[in-house]
Amino acid sequence: MLFGRNRNVQAETVVLPEHLRDPEDAPAADERLTGPFDISEVETRDFSKGYMDLGAIKVPMRKKVSYRLEQEQAKNKVFAVSAVHDNSTLQIQAFAAPHSGGQWNEIRQEMFDQNKSAKGAKVTTEEGEFGKELLIRIPAELPDGRKGERIARFLGVDGPRWMIRAMIMGKAALNQDQAALLYDILKNTVIDRGEQPLPARQMLELTPPENVQVAMREAAARRRQEAKAQQQAKQN
Repeated sequence: MLFGRNRNVQAETVVLPEHLRDPEDAPAADERLTGPFDISEVETRDFSKGYMDLGAIKVPMRKKVSYRLEQEQAKNKVFAVSAVHDNSTLQIQAFAAPHSGGQWNEIRQEMFDQNKSAKGAKVTTEEGEFGKELLIRIPAELPDGRKGERIARFLGVDGPRWMIRAMIMGKAALNQDQAALLYDILKNTVIDRGEQPLPARQMLELTPPENVQVAMREAAARRRQEAKAQQQAKQN
């Protein structure tokens, strides 16, 4: 499967405190008409309530949405955050970008060319709420063995010295009504790129809060125990 950069990753599901799911906590974009936002535009916002603060990306919490962190196995680094709702997923990544902007146009064209050359792939450019989007369909085998396809919609947003690349999978990739909540999450996401010089396209590493890191370590420990138990069962 092509889509984007190939990575050896694992997904960590994080259970959040219930107060973060309270509708009264739902942040709203008020400094500009549309987001995502740069940290400089929302400096007075309290990210300790209503958000999962991952440092470079601050993602708003919503009811009936679960969140997970995408992590590189080899380097143990978190590179994306995903919001899951009703069997659809929104994955958000942030990258350093030049002052001049326009990085999403370049990356979108590269992804178009890369996936267009894949056997059986269907790649189209569509006009969406965030500008030009890519809809990519890749042939795939379904869990029951039948032939099907894997579908993903890619959106990009150029901000001040940063760029967001978002991917929507599931029903929401094709159904605008299904995508409404995921789009709302993306609109209210805040990026804190920092002031350090970074080369264009470098991924902004995410830093989970301590309670989330504890949950991730516990999940990793459980996986190691399960793997050890399975290995011992095979030997006996």
